[in-house]
Amino acid sequence: MGPRATTLGNYRQHITFAAALGTLYAWAAFIFAGVHWLYGSVAALLSTLGGLLPDLDSQTGVEMKGFTGILGVLVALAVWQKMANFEPEPAFEFHLWAVIAAFVFVRHGMRRIVGRLTVHRGMSHSLPTCGVWGALAYLYYPTDHHLLRIVMAVAVMTGFFSHLLLDEICSVDLQGARVNKAFGTAMKFWAKSPWATLSMYALLSYLTWRIIQVWPEGPLDITPPAPPRIPISLPANLMPAEALPPGSPE
Repeated sequence: MGPRATTLGNYRQHITFAAALGTLYAWAAFIFAGVHWLYGSVAALLSTLGGLLPDLDSQTGVEMKGFTGILGVLVALAVWQKMANFEPEPAFEFHLWAVIAAFVFVRHGMRRIVGRLTVHRGMSHSLPTCGVWGALAYLYYPTDHHLLRIVMAVAVMTGFFSHLLLDEICSVDLQGARVNKAFGTAMKFWAKSPWATLSMYALLSYLTWRIIQVWPEGPLDITPPAPPRIPISLPANLMPAEALPPGSPE
């Protein structure tokens, strides 16, 4: 008997494939859109994490527990940044409890909720869900720059799509010239459950409406965002002359 076909990609394959695509995407954003390397590094990170999002409905695996921990930290940081823009700014203690609540919900609650409401490789492994995560990234990434929000949203969807694509690739046995029963269960538009399908499309419709409400009027502005402020700089004697402030001794 020949070797059995792999039914789906494993954790290491998914994170490696998503990281590779995320790095390529960040490089392309830098070359073609002038996106700063620091923004690009975050886009590559979001793509890598996006490659694991379809498996949030999985109730097993130490790796997924670590992933939800990282995701919880990122969401907590985004909540802190978002609350800093409130007028008047909330007290530090309110910031603290909001951040803790966000982390606990993502780390312990969201995965259990998704796992109870869905079945593995159900609607969570679908193209509409890919759009939902991209819409969430666009709406809640903590920046006012339109192009940067698009870059981050596409990064998340790139990682998510890489997961679906790898699952479909691993469902094909090239040596045996056949496909197994897992083929077609990842890159799909609907699930067996009509309620799960309708719910996901309803959520996608709502998020699309939200995006339309905040989408800037007029043609798309592709001006790259200004370079981020980095609180680390080289000593003056190591900086090139053109980068020194006016009047500084060379």
